[in-house]
Amino acid sequence: MSVEMRGADFAADIESFWSNRPSLAAPGISPLGGRGLIALKDIEPGTLIDMACTVEILEAQSKPLDKMQPLGDFYFAHPANPKAGLMAYGLMSFCNHSDHASADMRWVCHPSLGWLGQLVAVRAVKAGEEITYRYKCPLWFAEKA
Repeated sequence: MSVEMRGADFAADIESFWSNRPSLAAPGISPLGGRGLIALKDIEPGTLIDMACTVEILEAQSKPLDKMQPLGDFYFAHPANPKAGLMAYGLMSFCNHSDHASADMRWVCHPSLGWLGQLVAVRAVKAGEEITYRYKCPLWFAEKA
């Protein structure tokens, strides 16, 4: 996970991404079980797969949310406050965990939009392959072999 603080200078890049949003992935059935994020076409390393706005979850809200299943399973650790969280509204919320992940998260703070999550390929992903992310927290479930 990387964190970047950026100003209005990259607002045009964000607008361009959402205006020309590539269809690189979609929710689908995961070989790991349940839903997952599946590549629709081959994706090269370094490619921005998805970018999403977030809602900040305050420290006082994160512990009660952990107990609200399944909602507690779908928020990310806050990049600037490890006791808080971010709920991302995008395809990245479908990413399952893997120790050998094909993507990673970058977090950028926009002056008007707040924290944005960016799902970036860390290796080549083939069309039809599940896109995974290595969760940056203790796992609360048993991993499937």
